[in-house]
Amino acid sequence: MFFVFGFRCHQCVNLLIFEKTLFQISVQKVTTLAFSVHDGKVKSVDELNQVQKREALADVPPLLNYMSYLLHFQTVLTGPICFYSDYMDWIDGRNIYDDTKKIEVSWYAVGSKLLKCLIFGSLVVIGRDLRHPEIIASEESLQLPILKWWFLFYIVIGFQRIQYYFAWLLADAVCNISGLGFNGYDAQGVPRWGLVSNVIPYKVEMALSFKDTLDSWNISTTNWLRRISYDRTPENMRIVATYLLSALWHGFFLGYYITFLTGALFTVAARSVRRCLRHRFQGSTVSRRFYDFLTFITTKIALAYVTFPFVTMHLNPGLMIYRRLYFFMHLLSLFAIIILPVILPPEKRSSKSFTKKTEVLEEKKLE
Repeated sequence: MFFVFGFRCHQCVNLLIFEKTLFQISVQKVTTLAFSVHDGKVKSVDELNQVQKREALADVPPLLNYMSYLLHFQTVLTGPICFYSDYMDWIDGRNIYDDTKKIEVSWYAVGSKLLKCLIFGSLVVIGRDLRHPEIIASEESLQLPILKWWFLFYIVIGFQRIQYYFAWLLADAVCNISGLGFNGYDAQGVPRWGLVSNVIPYKVEMALSFKDTLDSWNISTTNWLRRISYDRTPENMRIVATYLLSALWHGFFLGYYITFLTGALFTVAARSVRRCLRHRFQGSTVSRRFYDFLTFITTKIALAYVTFPFVTMHLNPGLMIYRRLYFFMHLLSLFAIIILPVILPPEKRSSKSFTKKTEVLEEKKLE
């Protein structure tokens, strides 16, 4: 209720974006901690997955620890969320020691993130005229030839992402400077500082699928949604329930709900397309590259299409743009879900490969 009240205040008095984000990050921390206590006190070990076992708490944290976790300066304004177990490892110094030595802060990791911040910050200043996505639906823009209009559409929506890249990379660098963010070693034995990384810009922009885009965007929120919604919801309701929770967490503007319900539709459609088509393009390097090219272009179009109502927030101009485009991405998604599996049946998966894939996913959750 406090979260709802805070958002209503934000809408009524037009608070700064950072004050809205403060509510959002606080909700993530409180709910995650609540479920960790629930897992530790109510559920048996056999009912928990590997991530839940690691984060389960047998007792309610002391008030000082709780308030420190809720308000620690590195992530209080822009995020990303740091989970309680990782936060306490950092407070106690357990995160920067291995069996033989203390792990020093990687100034290369910090410097590279700050350099990217400088680049993205400069782009924000240079492209400040593009910061209002409503220009896509202006009379002047709508008079452009369709290809020029699509180019403007993609550039303006891409500029909205750049602003997030700047804020999240800066927050990540601040965390790393303070020693928070170490999460093991890569295959070459080099320390990794990506525990609280919230975005990987290159992977977002070069993703070959809608899922790959989401996996590299707002990573901490994706992990939060998986922990408190996706893993705890009946399988046939997981996608829609998780997207609706994400919309509610963002606020009460209708544009958010259009985006996240459309995103749920796209997620199901993308799975159907992958199951029905991907194995048919694996015969040669050329066919694989052609499939990757098609999925890359489709992903970029889908990303711009689904994002527009979110960045404009309101019912219009999102619906107006969708009507202008004849809801073509919605119709293609329904085709992919309902008709494509009938025309091109999906490849049957062996139980062995399915089990192996499940094990890999569980290992990735622990990283």
